[in-house]
Amino acid sequence: MSFDFDGWTLVFDLDGTLVETAPDLHAALNHTLASKGLGQIPIETIRMMIGDGAKALIRKGFSYQGRAVDEDEIEATLWPTFIDHYLANITRLSAPFEGVIETLDALTQTKAILAVCTNKAQTLAVEVLAGLNLTKYFPTCVGGDDTPSQKPSGLHITDTITRAGGNPARAIMIGDSQTDERAARDAKLPFVFVTFGYGDLTGEPYPELRVINLWRDMSVVLHDLASNRSSSA
Repeated sequence: MSFDFDGWTLVFDLDGTLVETAPDLHAALNHTLASKGLGQIPIETIRMMIGDGAKALIRKGFSYQGRAVDEDEIEATLWPTFIDHYLANITRLSAPFEGVIETLDALTQTKAILAVCTNKAQTLAVEVLAGLNLTKYFPTCVGGDDTPSQKPSGLHITDTITRAGGNPARAIMIGDSQTDERAARDAKLPFVFVTFGYGDLTGEPYPELRVINLWRDMSVVLHDLASNRSSSA
């Protein structure tokens, strides 16, 4: 079954939504911690730390190890150490989630505008998309350092929609975390939460929220939200 999303903008988070990036982020964070003589963090622990950008991930990693860290140390040594390792291995272990490519191919055929809105640094986000041959689906990608306001601000999403040539009145946000959910609420957009990513929901009532466990269910849920939004306009 195919749906016509002509005139609709579908905005996707990157890490934990489109791509399983945790393994490469895990390796880069543990490399950074090791550079300061600190121990390893299990990958399942890191999965719940992802979503607010690499600098936040470093802070969480040091906090997990009981080590205080200040912004000067992050900027001077930790961030460069992390970035050098991550860029050299950015898609070595990462991969799109099952069903992503087939769904994106189908959505492209419906004339939907596809865009990425991520708190990941712009350079890193672009490298992930390029390394996994996803750039062709997402001509617009707005990273956390390429916009005045990061998620959970809804301005990050609406900025992304505007750059993509879309209309916030006909847009849907898809993500895997409370950060994405809060940003969608702030932007007054319908929101699709994917359960296989790196976060959870706020638990607050939200009528335009849908939850999916598999990417193969994405198109149907998006059509439901778009139809409901159109009928209530």
